[in-house]
Amino acid sequence: MIRRFIAALCILPFAALFLHAEEVTLDSTSHYQDWPWTCLVMENGIITIATVPEIGARVMQYDLGDHPSIFTNPNVFDETYDPATYNGWPSWGGYKVWPAPQDWGWPPPPYLDFGVYSSRMEFSTPDSAAIFVSSPVEKKKTPNLRQERRTTIFKNTSRVRMEQTLINEGKTKANWSVWDVTQSIVNHPGERDFENFWVYFPINPKSVFGEEGVDIDAASSAWKGEVAPGIYGVQYESSGAKINADPHKGWICYVDEQDSMAYAKIFPLYEDAEYPAGGHRVSVWVERAPFYLEVEVYSPMAELAPNGGRTTFTIDWYAAKVHGPILDVNPVGAIAKNLLVNPETVSGEYGVFHVGTARLVAMDAQSQVLLQGPEHAVTPLQTLVLNDAFLIPAGAQRIAIQVRDPGGDLIGNLDELDLSGTAVRGRAGVSPREFYIGNLFPNPGNPSVTIPFFLGRSGPVTLDVYDAAGRRAANVLSETLDAGEYRVDWKAANMPGGLYIFRLQAGGRMASRKWLLLK
Repeated sequence: MIRRFIAALCILPFAALFLHAEEVTLDSTSHYQDWPWTCLVMENGIITIATVPEIGARVMQYDLGDHPSIFTNPNVFDETYDPATYNGWPSWGGYKVWPAPQDWGWPPPPYLDFGVYSSRMEFSTPDSAAIFVSSPVEKKKTPNLRQERRTTIFKNTSRVRMEQTLINEGKTKANWSVWDVTQSIVNHPGERDFENFWVYFPINPKSVFGEEGVDIDAASSAWKGEVAPGIYGVQYESSGAKINADPHKGWICYVDEQDSMAYAKIFPLYEDAEYPAGGHRVSVWVERAPFYLEVEVYSPMAELAPNGGRTTFTIDWYAAKVHGPILDVNPVGAIAKNLLVNPETVSGEYGVFHVGTARLVAMDAQSQVLLQGPEHAVTPLQTLVLNDAFLIPAGAQRIAIQVRDPGGDLIGNLDELDLSGTAVRGRAGVSPREFYIGNLFPNPGNPSVTIPFFLGRSGPVTLDVYDAAGRRAANVLSETLDAGEYRVDWKAANMPGGLYIFRLQAGGRMASRKWLLLK
């Protein structure tokens, strides 16, 4: 089915409420959620994060609203573990930190992974709160190594700052990397809907691992390849395998596609530094049983001086309601659909990490605002679907979505589009993109796919499907269409699984997009 796309502005039903978010709270709670431990629980009305000092200071909860992201295994909650003897080693789940590279073998260093950590509430105000935890000194796998972590939560945002520190308490120098590991959920309660759970990360065009930008330890159908331009996708499959990568941008994002909930980690990159295992910056592990996946991030290798030498690696966690594939992540939000300029409107789709307002602006070469669009209330609990009536004025060099906090202070730009070198005028002008095929969704998919495209002028249009060998497999449409934005819904009836290419042709121009059909 082909349909002309004329969407309304996304109206948030509780906008007034979202602009008055709850204060930050921090509590020590015994038997929280019927767990057999005392938890340090931080909340701000948007997210809830719970840490358990008794079992390696694991973070066992990071929820956006009432949506959970972290895997826990209640079947072993009543089991105990003795780090001195490796007795039991229950798989509780959660988030933890290990030292890398993994030349200590398996299982992990017990005092760091399962030891009882000391803890304290560093501060708690209406605007932010922090807890501090410290491990025992490791005695087995990585002797004389100790860990500290400071976790900070903030008002009006899903952001959590994780400051992870490794300390060398030995008498000789040591070399280690911070290995940040989150075990994530891969099915909804009572279901085996593994196909809904994905991880996305950028593909480094100069990767040390070759053109695909990944290093795998075993083949798996979980590795889906380039699911959007420059973006690698992993779909959970219980294969017990790992994929590693060296992305050139410091982010990785886990998404529950059924509920459109995204959980991102943002971290610094050090281009001239040595990373573990020949360049691993991120990894994804797909566990066979119990069912979970791990989202992993590494710091560069650091030389720790004897008698207290340390290294700290800071990662920011964010969450927002938005579907994948995730095209980019920044401290303001996650991008599902980039800014697209049509003759009289500008569109895009985003998960915003902050409570506040968003507004489209056009700026000149000196970053002076020439035109502002309508103001939208935003929150991590709702997807921002932008489709503003917006006529780009003469002299505009770029457009951007600016996000501000409830007090009106600028948080940053959610997305930008450079217009330099493009003829852009007012109502009688043309779009900066006169011919364009957008991101296909879902990608990968089965059996249906939606193909968005834009025509800057009317005329005959054909949209064909080609297989990976370049053979024409199907015709989607052959019609004469008016200028504008369109979306085509198409079903891949009786076609084998594999990679396909949608090719759009009109007015002597051609554009294409790849699509992976799952069977």
